[in-house]
Amino acid sequence: MPQERCHFHCTDGFDVVFDLQGRTVTEEEVRPACASVAADLMQGCAAPVDWSAWIVDVHDAYGQHVMTFGFDEIANEVDIRPALAA
Repeated sequence: MPQERCHFHCTDGFDVVFDLQGRTVTEEEVRPACASVAADLMQGCAAPVDWSAWIVDVHDAYGQHVMTFGFDEIANEVDIRPALAA
């Protein structure tokens, strides 16, 4: 797959953080980019948040769904506690 602009939106079904800029990635870079986006959001939030229901929802430049990736899975990979008391 050649490089493609993807948008990495984060949501728990109620709140959402839109990635309006997106980033250019190859197919192999999509999953690591999801992990980076989720980890940045979890680490950058000042308030305690229960991240267990959050996902990264990836869409291409045309708005087509590419993949969904759960914060729980990412948290385990990067050793972040995803479920903090809200």
